Amino acid sequence: MARSLERSVRFVRPGRYILNMLLFLILVGGVVYYLSPYSPNPSTILIDAFNENRALNGLILGVLALGVIYNLNQAGMLEGAINWIEAFRETVDPRRARLPKPPGVINAVAQLLLDADERGGRLSFESTRAILDSLATRMDEGREMGRYIGHLLVFLGLLGTFWGLIQTVNGVGATISNLAIGADTGDAITQLINNLKAPLEGMGTAFSSSLFGLSSSLVVGFLDLQASQAQGRFYSDLEDWLSGRTDPGRADGARTAQAYEGDVAAALQAMESAFAAHTAELVKAHAANTAQLKDEIRALNRSLIRGGKD
Repeated sequence: MARSLERSVRFVRPGRYILNMLLFLILVGGVVYYLSPYSPNPSTILIDAFNENRALNGLILGVLALGVIYNLNQAGMLEGAINWIEAFRETVDPRRARLPKPPGVINAVAQLLLDADERGGRLSFESTRAILDSLATRMDEGREMGRYIGHLLVFLGLLGTFWGLIQTVNGVGATISNLAIGADTGDAITQLINNLKAPLEGMGTAFSSSLFGLSSSLVVGFLDLQASQAQGRFYSDLEDWLSGRTDPGRADGARTAQAYEGDVAAALQAMESAFAAHTAELVKAHAANTAQLKDEIRALNRSLIRGGKD
């Protein structure tokens, strides 16, 4: 049953998840193209927003590119892991000499599998648990970096927002301070319009940074979701495959020693409980015999007293 389960498990390739990522990126690219000057309905909204703060918005787009590449790599490296496991499962060489070098994500897993293969190929429950825990730890470490990139994009967007708001507040303060009291109405309005350029530039920085930061976070979040689903499916398939190679009745040496110590402790505890129960029964029987002896002595005394009176 276990071997049939081992042979029946087929690992799902990460290609479908990578395809979802690429389709989503194409969709995002289509939206960007539609809002660009090169679309059938030319628009400069994105270029104008980017020019509000080129340094910060350029940094956001750079982090976005890093997040896209990182998440694609997180999903793509599972292909190498699946190829190694398939080669391990299909090879007939008992020495496993022709196996390729395992990728980093399953390096520890591969070592544990090779060690178990040298001992007969079957895994104990503890070895299977160690393999799955090692893989889960590696995947969690990779996902933490992806989440950090998404949070960094949100932070950069908020940073630009507060940066722009500070510029707006300072610009409004300067505008109010520079108003000429008692001047001609036309000149005052012209001066007010000219002085409002700085606050409006600050608002442009705030909104443009929020636009790029939150939009980039949305893109990276979707890619991270697809990469996590690909890793989760690989983990489930590996767990099913390892369950076919696991011998529930087999235990490692350390586990056997622990079980032996536990059996000895249980036996000693049982003996102690039995001894205590036996001692309690002896004490109870002794108390009953003592009480009976006292009753017989009292009865004998009463008989002697009656005989003396007679």
